[in-house]
Amino acid sequence: LTGSKAELESELVWQETNYMQGGTYIASALDTAADMFKSSPADGRKKVLLVFTDGRIQDADKLTASRGRLETAGVVTFGVVVRRFLAHTQIDLDAEETLRPITSDPHVDH
Repeated sequence: LTGSKAELESELVWQETNYMQGGTYIASALDTAADMFKSSPADGRKKVLLVFTDGRIQDADKLTASRGRLETAGVVTFGVVVRRFLAHTQIDLDAEETLRPITSDPHVDH
């Protein structure tokens, strides 16, 4: 993008008309992140992971094990649901509920 308003508006229209709806699979990504955190030097820095989703997570049954690996690595995990609309939809609420178990304590705040 060049930064022009017309180009940005055109891109937004394209994104809205070509929005891909499908499942979000994140367990393997969380496992990869845990491996990366374990192998990187800590140097006294906090280990923080931000997980973004725009829909229901399809592999929620695998997230407990992935979360355990992140906790063992000392990673603080935050979850963010990216919404398409101003108001919460059921998809947003489902995504929040699915993310909650993988976020660090306190789950409601993360």
